[in-house]
Amino acid sequence: MADRINGGLWQRGLDRVGGLVDDAFLTLPKLLKPFRTEREIEKDIYEQEINFYFNKGYVHRPETFFTLPEDVPEYTIVSEKPFLDGICQVLSFKSGYVPRNPMLAERYLAHERNRTAYLVRWTHGEPGRKTIACLHGYMLGNPKQAERMFKVRNLYRMGLDVALFVAPFHWKRAPQEKRLRGIFLQPDDVAMTCECFGQAMWDLALSLQILKKEGAGETGLIGASLGGYNAGLFAALSDRIAFAALMVPAVKFSGTFSPLAVNYPFMIDQVFRVKVERLWTMHSPLNFMPKISKNRILVIAARGDRLCPFVHVRALSEKWGWPKHVFMTGGHWMVFNSRERGRAWYRFLSEQGFIARR
Repeated sequence: MADRINGGLWQRGLDRVGGLVDDAFLTLPKLLKPFRTEREIEKDIYEQEINFYFNKGYVHRPETFFTLPEDVPEYTIVSEKPFLDGICQVLSFKSGYVPRNPMLAERYLAHERNRTAYLVRWTHGEPGRKTIACLHGYMLGNPKQAERMFKVRNLYRMGLDVALFVAPFHWKRAPQEKRLRGIFLQPDDVAMTCECFGQAMWDLALSLQILKKEGAGETGLIGASLGGYNAGLFAALSDRIAFAALMVPAVKFSGTFSPLAVNYPFMIDQVFRVKVERLWTMHSPLNFMPKISKNRILVIAARGDRLCPFVHVRALSEKWGWPKHVFMTGGHWMVFNSRERGRAWYRFLSEQGFIARR
């Protein structure tokens, strides 16, 4: 098991090479940090915001923070165009999510574009089709980009319908100000980030209800990077999905991308550090056990990944009883045996009864 997880000497060398590419991406935020406007807030207000989640018991019992609505929201087909022998639709609906923390409600809901949620469908137009719901990565969400990344045409030609769930503050939901485009993840605003994940789970549940209303058959999730995080989190909160495939998933945001690396505008102590770190990781899949069988979970990760550190993926796989998994050679972006990823994914789909055996 250890050799299969860690790889041999040659593989570990390639993992380091792949990780160097990731380092380039991690360096950019550091270079831009001096030019970023720091958040201005008083310490007592910041602590009141984070104390809310402790006082309500959410940090100790994270599952109680999330609400997954079961109603079908009113929705509109915004656009529709031909796609192969079917159609591609963009649907919109009002999220209706209200932050748990009343101290954040006003500034959270002030982002009006984020109040409208979007769901994209590539469908044959026939009821009962098994469906793959794709969950995109951080700062992504454009349907054309997702169509390439998730190889939507391949899945469609295999007889599947495909959908794209657009996470809060992404694509058309993103603020128009470019400096706010990364608002979903803010290490210097852990309470806001917590509410972003709360809305992501809320909106994803609504999206699945819409798909069901539209005639979708069994629906499984595939998520990449941040999308893998969201797919894993949803699989730990609900059993209404057929499966969850986590591709190079984020599992825990740490290191330079955590509140421990933030320069706060006030003095902090160890007690403060512990509290913000606990709230920052409250929604991590590591805090949960899945609601679906481990045989319906696929984890594909790269051992040299530095954007979504492999150490956390390994910890999650171990905690979840070693679901189906493939650990590749390389980093987040540069993978040296990437074909194995595709083979494992399509093999998994056939095992789940979504496509014919290959």
